[in-house]
Amino acid sequence: MYYYLKRIACLCIVASCLPAFSQPSSSLVIIIDDLGNNLSLGQRAINLPGAITYGILPSTPQSQNLAAAVLNSGNDKEMIIHMPMESVYSQVDKPKTLSTHKKQFSAPEKTQTLASYQTQTVFAKNLHAAMQQFPSARGLNNHQGSHLTALTDQMNWLMGELKETDLYFIDSKTTGSSVAKKAAANHGIPYLVRDVFLDHDPSPEAIDKQYRRALKIANKKGCAVIIAHPNRNTLDYLEQQIPLLAEENIAIVSGSEAIRQQRREANERIKETLLSKAERQPDLSPSGIH
Repeated sequence: MYYYLKRIACLCIVASCLPAFSQPSSSLVIIIDDLGNNLSLGQRAINLPGAITYGILPSTPQSQNLAAAVLNSGNDKEMIIHMPMESVYSQVDKPKTLSTHKKQFSAPEKTQTLASYQTQTVFAKNLHAAMQQFPSARGLNNHQGSHLTALTDQMNWLMGELKETDLYFIDSKTTGSSVAKKAAANHGIPYLVRDVFLDHDPSPEAIDKQYRRALKIANKKGCAVIIAHPNRNTLDYLEQQIPLLAEENIAIVSGSEAIRQQRREANERIKETLLSKAERQPDLSPSGIH
């Protein structure tokens, strides 16, 4: 019996690794951040084909309209909370008042940024105020945050709060010193990290260069995460390029689907490890009896 169970498990793994006909070999997560201020550009972004993920800033004039548009759009699109977080630039001349502080973050006027000077209670209150605005959100990522995401205590506070929800976290990776990945792992929070900023330089040539870089990463790693913004050059480019992805054998997936793919791959690795260990064990069943 042991022998047959082992053979069946092996066959299942081999079958799962065989590519299905026309099944994309790589995936691309495209996140359009900073939605909420411009309705027409936001709606144009939502009209992009495929399972795009949309980061909406809390308390912006069009945030609720655009969140509803994403929810009603179908096609596996989803929205995440684009949460304003403290930037290193605010540390140069740290203001004494929150209102001045918010202007330096370029956060929406009514939104309270998550910041290092806040107590854990205030930090959690601000986070929950943002989450309550978007009950259909599937995840959360950072707007700016190059200072805050490098702080262990604050990232543990954030992940501790997310643990009470079903939200995943995407690290926009605005600093190489981010500790968000470790904090997410400590609290069991599903985690993705940005690979490419598509339009940091908004020129068409620079956008194309970054997009090609993302495709190379996707083909090498199996998945790449792009962060882009609802700028006209960016939208012009994506409207042209997304329909061509099938020729590259690459599929657009939402943040949630990318996390499910991660879990499936992790489970397959665990199976392979267990089977490898089992194969090294001697088969003690009587000869000729199975």
